[in-house]
Amino acid sequence: MIVDSQTLRDAGTRLPDHLAIVARGAIAPATCARWTSGVLAARQEWTSDFDGDQFCLGRAFYTHLETDRADLYFADAEASDARVERYAPGLQAALRALLEDAVGGRVVPRAGWCGAGIHVFPSGAPVAREGGVRHFDVEGLADEHLERRAPAVTLVAMLSPPVRGGGLRLWAVLYAGDDEPDVPPADGAIVELRPGDAVLLDSYRLHQIQPFGGDRPRISATLHGAAIDAGLWECWF
Repeated sequence: MIVDSQTLRDAGTRLPDHLAIVARGAIAPATCARWTSGVLAARQEWTSDFDGDQFCLGRAFYTHLETDRADLYFADAEASDARVERYAPGLQAALRALLEDAVGGRVVPRAGWCGAGIHVFPSGAPVAREGGVRHFDVEGLADEHLERRAPAVTLVAMLSPPVRGGGLRLWAVLYAGDDEPDVPPADGAIVELRPGDAVLLDSYRLHQIQPFGGDRPRISATLHGAAIDAGLWECWF
């Protein structure tokens, strides 16, 4: 079940019983519009991933891990955060605040890693035509964290949805060591996100961006969080 809520406050305590918790209008639409304008104006600063199939303002760890560029990710972390702040001022702090509300604890940046980043999926590109790859958000978790199945969550905020489609499908399947579980693609539930909506999901949950149409890209911001001590979480993207 996907739960609509007015806030993400303490959503983490409800998450084990649901596919996701969605806070409608968690960010003011006017703020999303301002950040979107900044992202589009920063085209020359986008990080190209998977040969231009998708882009990011800032850097995403999983794209660099999968394309053997992890060294570049860490070398550019500080500059990456500066780029995000230059073109979307306040976004990283806003997502950290939302995450703190959700987990009910203190959230600190993960040392040496990039903070929240902004995904740009172009219209007509592979994700738009076919949807994203079904996946879990476990790439950045330490082996010991995975072994203990310690709490980890993903926060996604929609800045500018595509004209149609582009929702997030979630399955009642949690990571068990297999990156490609045999699950019928049509199963699960889809949440459609409007500008300013924020969704919190378990990082161990199988999910996928759905195909979308129209001439507008899908633009969203993401932040991951992992519990490292009682009441203390670290975040990155």
